[in-house]
Amino acid sequence: MAYRQNLVMAVALVFVGPSIALAKGNVEQGRAIAIECFACHGKDGNAPSTSNPKIGGQHERYLVLSLKEYKNGGRKESLMRGAVLKMTDQEIEDVAAYYAAQKNFAEAPAPKPGSAAAAKAAADKAAAPAGPAPTGPGAFRVDKVERKATFVALLAQAVEASKAAKPLKSDACPKVDASLATKDSDSDGVADAFDAAPENAAEFARDANGDGRFEICSIQQLQAIVSMGVGDGKKTSLTPDDRLKRNYELARDIDAAPLDNFVPIGSCGPDDNCMMARGKYGFMGVFDGRNHVIRNLKISLPQRGGVGLFGVLGETGVVMNLSVENASIEGRSGTGIMVGANMGTVYKTHAKGTVKAGLAVGGSVGGNSGLVAMSTAEGGVTAQQAAGGLVGDMTGGVVSSSADVTVSGNRALGGLVGLSTFGMVFDSSASGPVKGTSDLGGLVGMNTDGTVNNSFSTASVIGETSNIGGLVGFNSLSVVRNSYATGAVSGADTVGGLVGRNNGVIRRSYAAASVKGESNSGSLVGITVDGEEKSSFAPGAPADLKTLEAEKSGWAPKVNISHDMLDFYCDRNFSGAIEPSERTAQNYIWKFDKSAMPPSLRCGVSAN
Repeated sequence: MAYRQNLVMAVALVFVGPSIALAKGNVEQGRAIAIECFACHGKDGNAPSTSNPKIGGQHERYLVLSLKEYKNGGRKESLMRGAVLKMTDQEIEDVAAYYAAQKNFAEAPAPKPGSAAAAKAAADKAAAPAGPAPTGPGAFRVDKVERKATFVALLAQAVEASKAAKPLKSDACPKVDASLATKDSDSDGVADAFDAAPENAAEFARDANGDGRFEICSIQQLQAIVSMGVGDGKKTSLTPDDRLKRNYELARDIDAAPLDNFVPIGSCGPDDNCMMARGKYGFMGVFDGRNHVIRNLKISLPQRGGVGLFGVLGETGVVMNLSVENASIEGRSGTGIMVGANMGTVYKTHAKGTVKAGLAVGGSVGGNSGLVAMSTAEGGVTAQQAAGGLVGDMTGGVVSSSADVTVSGNRALGGLVGLSTFGMVFDSSASGPVKGTSDLGGLVGMNTDGTVNNSFSTASVIGETSNIGGLVGFNSLSVVRNSYATGAVSGADTVGGLVGRNNGVIRRSYAAASVKGESNSGSLVGITVDGEEKSSFAPGAPADLKTLEAEKSGWAPKVNISHDMLDFYCDRNFSGAIEPSERTAQNYIWKFDKSAMPPSLRCGVSAN
């Protein structure tokens, strides 16, 4: 709830806003709803990070009006909008009532020396229980086992879909007759030169090999998934919904240069609101690139959300085995080269190019509530908030993926993921530099209620203010396990070689980087607020990690592992369990080579 505390606007809204009969806010109901806000704003409204305002004890009506402004779009480019968009007006009333009922919105001034208030404060302090204050994060509120099982199921589904492809026939892509590039015999909006059925207005592609996937042979034919039947006098009985539910495969490399501004496949709907429409207007089928490349893709839609080759990928949608190179993508929010807003599965893809937008911006995927697996990105990302080298903003998962992307902007920026809320990152890495203002991480910028397992960053991170970390900038009610960072880190306050500000759990993780901060800086963690670090340390220099022993790290113990085996071994068959044959030293997620580099990953595309 990054508020612009504009009380004048709040007062104005009181007088001009519509009168709606609502029950008075219920504090207890508000607490149940506000649980998802605790990671950023604290249980009592006193945020664990100075990047987020203290809202405990704030005026109830001001909170209501502020939340409604986020929901109604008055503050579109905000990390808050996604959190409140699906709240009912009554739920907003309840949340506001809960936080308004909390104390300590503002720091009380220190009592005057010698006064009665000062004497009482001294007495209260003397009467306080002896011993250290209780520490440790609050209980995690996500069933991580269930979520991981969901991601494993999505990955297994993509693997099976990949196996279903049949060999292409030699005539899958007939030679293009340039003289037909301006002729449209069936008036379906697809030029005959690129129409697989030029005399049939109900079709534009064909399934020559009978595998249930229609072959795509040109950028014009790919664009027809969206544009068929569009334009004066153009018509087709093959509806947009039908086309978005089909399966397709790329029959050869294609050049997108002939189209100056490609229209994304799948959208956020007529209201251009992906958060409300979800995947309703997205691509729902399977798109198999068959390891082909789309080059020179250009999209410039700065006023639109859900921008990418696939603007929106629905829950059943799969994009796989595809590379997009030399891309230039510009959107408003939910913007990435491969997918703008992903609710499905992105598997074995590579994205290379530049991406520019305001919010939820990624080198491959902008917003991700699904799964991105075994995918890579390289290039540059420029945004205001929630931007990452691979994924911008996510509640989903990233598995066995990597990014070498220069990420620049303002807040919540990461070398791999910008903002992860309830998200999970496994077996992944980042190497591109990250530069911005606050909440910056070499791997993840803001990790709230999330998980980072078996991952690393070599990215340099340069921040202007607070919460700057070599791996994670702000780690709140989240877990970082079996991970490391080696990139140089600099900022003003709360700067750490591994994590800038920790309000979560860090286990068996290491940092080896130069750290520069004006205050609250540390070689491992800048500052800990009700968090904990176990079996973690900063050896002093990147070279020290080269000699990190498997046994000492805790990542590859010699003793037999009987629990949490997915934290130690590669799941080669994507079954969601480690089979007896996979429980070998040669199948540990981490590979150690003392004579070369720091530990590297064996699983997925990050493997060496």
